Amino acid sequence: MASTSTHATAPPQVVIAYLDGRRVRGYVLDFLPTRDRCKVFPSQTAKASEGEVADFRNLKAIFFLKEASAETVTAGLKPMPAAGRRIEVIFPDKERLEGTTQGYSKDRLGFFMVPEDPTGKILRAFIINANVKSVKWL
Repeated sequence: MASTSTHATAPPQVVIAYLDGRRVRGYVLDFLPTRDRCKVFPSQTAKASEGEVADFRNLKAIFFLKEASAETVTAGLKPMPAAGRRIEVIFPDKERLEGTTQGYSKDRLGFFMVPEDPTGKILRAFIINANVKSVKWL
């Protein structure tokens, strides 16, 4: 995987939120917001055979995390408010996210939002539209 990759930057670290409640932490190389799946790897140097396919039909969201080195640089700094329109997302299991988005459309596979995150570890989230109970502008 990473050893044969031509990517100049490290693959993003993510947390995959499944509809069944599981949370899987890993790294993705092949995420595209127009595809209906991606592969999650346990480490940045994992082999291609170690990846697990994450089918979007089974996901609520993919949370993209800050790199550990970025966390130490920004530790103690107050986060800047994210640009975009305020939104509330509610999933069928009643989990609720609030944040901002610049590109919500119910007609797309999903959309990006910057969820409110008191820990400051989440950069953004990709929300799977088909698996959302409701979306409301705030």
